Amino acid sequence: MDTEILSVVLQRWEVVDSLREGPKDKRALVGDVDCSRSTVDRAVRELESIGVVEYREGDHGVTPLGETVASGLEALVETVERRIELEPFLEWTPEGEFDLGLEHLSGAELWVPEPGDPWAMVNRHVAALEAADDVRCVLPLTGLHAYEAVYEGVVAGGRAELIVSPDVARTFRTDPAYADMTAELATTGRYRLSRYDGSIPYFVGLLDDIVQIGVDEAGEPRALLETTDPEARRWAEGEIEAYERDATRVDLSVDLPADPSTDSPRTGS
Repeated sequence: MDTEILSVVLQRWEVVDSLREGPKDKRALVGDVDCSRSTVDRAVRELESIGVVEYREGDHGVTPLGETVASGLEALVETVERRIELEPFLEWTPEGEFDLGLEHLSGAELWVPEPGDPWAMVNRHVAALEAADDVRCVLPLTGLHAYEAVYEGVVAGGRAELIVSPDVARTFRTDPAYADMTAELATTGRYRLSRYDGSIPYFVGLLDDIVQIGVDEAGEPRALLETTDPEARRWAEGEIEAYERDATRVDLSVDLPADPSTDSPRTGS
């Protein structure tokens, strides 16, 4: 019976959805769903037979059972649609690692490589960094343009806290393209660099009011999500704080010797 109810409600969804707005007689229902009178008659009879619609005081309306079924189906359809929409991001997240509920990403914007813009997600990340005054990020990889944006923001009076892998931390301090910026950032008192020795499966960033989440494959950025959802922000704050608890603050007052033999870190942002 449960399967039959779901099947009929899905098949007659336009009628159910119209009646959820309020009771209607058949004439109003025909005009609302743009169907023939015979189609509406048949749909109403089927929905009444399974207890989803009832006739009362000259009008047809949705029963409490009908509203429960309709609400559940609507939520299921929204979840499936959201999952399909976010699949270009979710396919690159390690199984079991990403635990932010999809309901908090309903309004998220998604950037992926495009034929005319293969670095769309990197470009968006850099643009958001350039506009932000307060930056907190957990980074599994790095890129010069992104670091330049962080540098320019901090020098202009902003703040930045970066939690990175050991390879990225060494790059910031010894790679000639980064080292001078890092040395100057250290003098501002508004820059904090920490090293996290475990796995960082995806990028998480708080850029003022924006939450960014990025995924990569072997150092190649694959997708970037961006949202301002309050629950997503709370999730991102919790993620960053968890990494911070287990990370080691990098003492930028101690110089590191350049080590040409050290492999370059993953790049891309």
